[in-house]
Amino acid sequence: MIDNGERLDAVLRRRREHLPVVDEQIDRWRCILGLITELGDAVAGIQAVEPDGTVAGLLGALDLAGMTRAAQECLDALATVRGRVNRETVNIGVSGRARNGKSTVLQSLSGLDDRQIPSGRGQPVTAVRSRIYHSLTDRGARLTMHTERSFMDEVIAPYHAELGLEPLPRDLSAFAGYPYPRVVDGPAGKGTDRPRLGPMLARVREAQQALASYREFLTGEVRTVDLTDIREWVAYPEADAEPERRPYLAVRDAVITCAFPIEDVTALGLVDLPGLGELTPSAEEHHLTGLRNDIDFAIVVKRPTDTNAMWAEEDARALQLIGNACEVADARDFTLILVNTGACLPENITALHDDLRDRLNDPAGSRGYWVILADGADRNAVREQVLEPILEHLATALPRMDEVVIADAVAVCRDRRDRIKEDLDGLSSILRMLSVPTLTEQMIARAETLRGEVAASLQAWVDMLRGRADNDYEDTEFFDRVAEVHKEIREWLLNGFGEGPEVWQQRALSRFRVDRASLPFASAELNRVRVEMARRFAAVDDLLLQRRDEYWAGLVAALGPRLALLTDDRSARPQDVLAAMAEVLRDAPDPCPALAETLDFALDVRLDYRTRVLPRLRRALDVLFPEEDDPGGGNAATTLLAVPRTAEGSAELFNRVTQLARQAAYDGQAVLAQEPGTAAQVLFAYGEQFEDAFVRADSSEAEFRRLVAVFQDRLWPGEGTGPQAATEGLRRVRRLATDLRPLITDERPRIAAERTGR
Repeated sequence: MIDNGERLDAVLRRRREHLPVVDEQIDRWRCILGLITELGDAVAGIQAVEPDGTVAGLLGALDLAGMTRAAQECLDALATVRGRVNRETVNIGVSGRARNGKSTVLQSLSGLDDRQIPSGRGQPVTAVRSRIYHSLTDRGARLTMHTERSFMDEVIAPYHAELGLEPLPRDLSAFAGYPYPRVVDGPAGKGTDRPRLGPMLARVREAQQALASYREFLTGEVRTVDLTDIREWVAYPEADAEPERRPYLAVRDAVITCAFPIEDVTALGLVDLPGLGELTPSAEEHHLTGLRNDIDFAIVVKRPTDTNAMWAEEDARALQLIGNACEVADARDFTLILVNTGACLPENITALHDDLRDRLNDPAGSRGYWVILADGADRNAVREQVLEPILEHLATALPRMDEVVIADAVAVCRDRRDRIKEDLDGLSSILRMLSVPTLTEQMIARAETLRGEVAASLQAWVDMLRGRADNDYEDTEFFDRVAEVHKEIREWLLNGFGEGPEVWQQRALSRFRVDRASLPFASAELNRVRVEMARRFAAVDDLLLQRRDEYWAGLVAALGPRLALLTDDRSARPQDVLAAMAEVLRDAPDPCPALAETLDFALDVRLDYRTRVLPRLRRALDVLFPEEDDPGGGNAATTLLAVPRTAEGSAELFNRVTQLARQAAYDGQAVLAQEPGTAAQVLFAYGEQFEDAFVRADSSEAEFRRLVAVFQDRLWPGEGTGPQAATEGLRRVRRLATDLRPLITDERPRIAAERTGR
């Protein structure tokens, strides 16, 4: 045993030398699989947006599913190797159909008893797969609990799948209230299925009824449990136990440590594999997972009772599962059939032994399966007749089996790499036939297209402004407003300037008497009338501002819907859109200052009444000044306003002031009548200058390219369909193929194959 322990420790040390290389290759193949998956997504995207296109047709010949499968097969092979070389113990799995003494053998090997590894008669007792490790210092159990999600997915969902029960409960609350039938019914429960599915339905109903006993433990945490309390966490309840207490259902995995009754072999583990033949969902799949991932050697326990003395189909299936778990190595190298002779009749023992010799192992042929007869309950016999021969065998066989497993993984990776490389070469041939513009070329083309679109749209807008600036264009709406304002002013002055002729004349006469002169009142009235008329003529301001707003709205429309995407608020006023657009261009990571300045210029349109009309209107109102700025020039107005200080004089003054006001109103109307044409000329000039500066300035071409480079995604947000999307998809395919090739052609992945000769 001392020699075996040292030899096995050496095997474990040699295994761990492979781990860094294996991890490196797992990372590499994960990257390869990820790139292939992205490649598949890119090709699928091209086929979706342009299914009948040339690109989609050529790429359709690529076997992406085969490439994905090849990469996954490499990862599976490497995972098997990693599980093997990463073990810190030599693990022996104990398998076999229920009620053949599997748990009893585990007790004998580990030194535990019925309180930790329950055994029983008449029904299975092991409910949770356990791993038991030899330790001279630690004694206890670590239980990894299910989460609510893993419990629903891994425990309850398989029952529903087997029983054909829909829908699957979403969570524990739904599971608690699920209306499970009393008996198996429906298509899944007919015929020969009913005897198999009936116990499964009973199991899931038991889990539902006992939910309160384990719900609080579904936390995903790791619990430490004393071995004296382990039974209820790993075993089905005893016959006299509370039927609705099943805490084992919350346990996902159990690790037990204790001192085995052996000497010197410290790095040893035992794996309690799920019992074969139990009527639980996916029992054989779970068994196979345990064989593949956790063990180096398997003991298959067979107990020859009166009804179990012959090698049966179920026993052959157990060996087949072991063979499937390690397809490349000889199953007979890591499998022992233990005939558990405890409390069995000699004739049954002999019958099974002869059956194994004559039917399973051909005595005249090559070596067969290793068969040992021992009483599973006799700890000394198990240790001396089973464990010691196994460890001695493994000291020699494990390096050989490791070499086979590693060599197989190397061969799988090389073969799949060559397959993927062949497919990648085919993809490269396809890509060489397809030409797409580079990103720079695409950006330049888009900038030229955008500039051309904006130029054409702006020219059409400027042509519209030019038409309004023509001499024969009539702004009837403006003319009507001017006529309306003139009419209101005329009615105002004819009606006594807002107070009636009689009142006005009476007020004039009263003032004459106070001032003993007519000129002070006349001067004050002319000033009042002049100011009021200027104010009333301002009523055309809303139309002037409306023409300016129409100009801005037309400019926004002329810039086109694509440039409008630079701003977020589509419902804002046109001037706000232009201001926001200028700000975006000015503050961009690569600014477009000239384009932004041109937009600022477009916003500086002065078309209001005070700026455009009032200066000329004031000249028309000069007639209402009481006297000229140069008194020496002879002031007819002063003479005109000098009237007798009588009632007749006040009437005469009213007529003279009214006449002057009517003349000023007429002249003001004439000024306003010219404004539509002038405003149109102004707006045309603004528009023409904007179009020229925005499209044809020295910096325009460069800034349009910069604009597209910075805001390409925002300006072309809908490029998820059509040829443009296919082009983007093909560019992505090229990039992924370029990234994939060095990973595939790298000759380094040997998984330390040169070490397998040790």
